Amino acid sequence: MMKKLHIHILLIFILVSPVISAQCYPDRHSTSWFDSWISCEISPNPNSAYGETHWIMYDFGYEYELKESKFWNANEPKNLNYGINDYTIDYSLDGITWTTLGSFKMEQGSGSSTYEGSEGPDFNATKARYVLITPTSNFGGVCYGLSEMKINITDPFDIIAEENGFNALIYPNPFVNDINLRIVSVDEISPINYTLYDMLGRPITSNSIDFVEGTELYELPINGNTLSTGIYIINIKQGDKTRTFKIIKRK
Repeated sequence: MMKKLHIHILLIFILVSPVISAQCYPDRHSTSWFDSWISCEISPNPNSAYGETHWIMYDFGYEYELKESKFWNANEPKNLNYGINDYTIDYSLDGITWTTLGSFKMEQGSGSSTYEGSEGPDFNATKARYVLITPTSNFGGVCYGLSEMKINITDPFDIIAEENGFNALIYPNPFVNDINLRIVSVDEISPINYTLYDMLGRPITSNSIDFVEGTELYELPINGNTLSTGIYIINIKQGDKTRTFKIIKRK
């Protein structure tokens, strides 16, 4: 048996506008530039292959399966030409190694309070924590703007097959000091064991924590201040179930 829960990631830039509902225009968007992302200067892109560009990067905090998307372009009537026209989407699990989903076009905003946006690309259940949008052209403005993006997702922690019954995730990754564990298991008795290794496979520290019924989030007692910057491997084990993660220590 497998259960799935479909939820949405809704991303709104700078200020969150009031929720607006109407029979004919359920997804309409504000015409205020305060409800938009605006970029007037280029900067180093998180994907170093692109150099310095305008860009937007989202960190969802966890690894999700991404599905259909929807975009609301810049919708302030006097600056509709700020809106993104051509753009590239990349995705990543760690914010360092990027995979390109593709290059796309976005419709110009209408400048109307009944503007409902347009459909974006389908991520086709791609697993990612980070999504990067790099616009390559707009509609002639000196700046680049975008109002809102919505992505349908499936939370991997709501998909647990009976033959496995175990799922785990380490976050944040990359990390600086604290390391947290999110775990879902049908075994609510056995403790959770973990071991941290360096890239040569040498154990650095290991310990166990008690599984608490109804609790998914745990802070692992690993002091990141004592670790050098670099890549580590952490193994999570409960009974005969294991998950292994590559994690990155930043300054």
